Amino acid sequence: MYFIPHADTGSLNALTYFFGLATIAFIMLVLFCAVNYLVNQRNILENYLTNQVLARYLPPRLVAQASSGNLDFEHDPESRVLTVLFADLVGFTKMSTELGSVGVAKVINQFSTEVSELVHYHGGTVDKFIGDCVMVVFGAPDSMTTQAQAYRCTEMAEQIVEMVRTIEWGVPLSIRVGLSTGEMVVGHFGSALRSDYTVIGPAVN
Repeated sequence: MYFIPHADTGSLNALTYFFGLATIAFIMLVLFCAVNYLVNQRNILENYLTNQVLARYLPPRLVAQASSGNLDFEHDPESRVLTVLFADLVGFTKMSTELGSVGVAKVINQFSTEVSELVHYHGGTVDKFIGDCVMVVFGAPDSMTTQAQAYRCTEMAEQIVEMVRTIEWGVPLSIRVGLSTGEMVVGHFGSALRSDYTVIGPAVN
């Protein structure tokens, strides 16, 4: 007759307890990794939307407000004294014929980049690009005195003219620049689906 030895009950309980703890620890580790991955992906997405998307369409101050969750699209536009600048390339039609669509795109993108850097340096806001024309606003959303608006805008206009004159574009180019200071309405215009931060009024026209 043979006897089957019985396992020690205390050892079985300890083993079961150990495997239970190991299972719980493993599940917690998996959950931690999953949550950490999702948080990182969310941060990457938020950073992309803020720095790569919004920064292309909104002034820096509004981008900062959007990043902190304080950007309000619902407040009514307000009337303020601002300065606006329009810079328009001369000879765009001829340039289009000589350079073709790809060449024109390169010129426009280089022009837009150079102007954007000047606008940023002087504290203005790029309102919009309209083909070969750029519209810039001083005094919104960041407030500044009328005198400061006029000084910075005029200084920037001179540098834009010099920039166009000195850069080799591949075709002869010149530029027209117009400045205006006056009462304008500034804010978000459009619909709930699509809106622009811009200025309107007789002084803009």
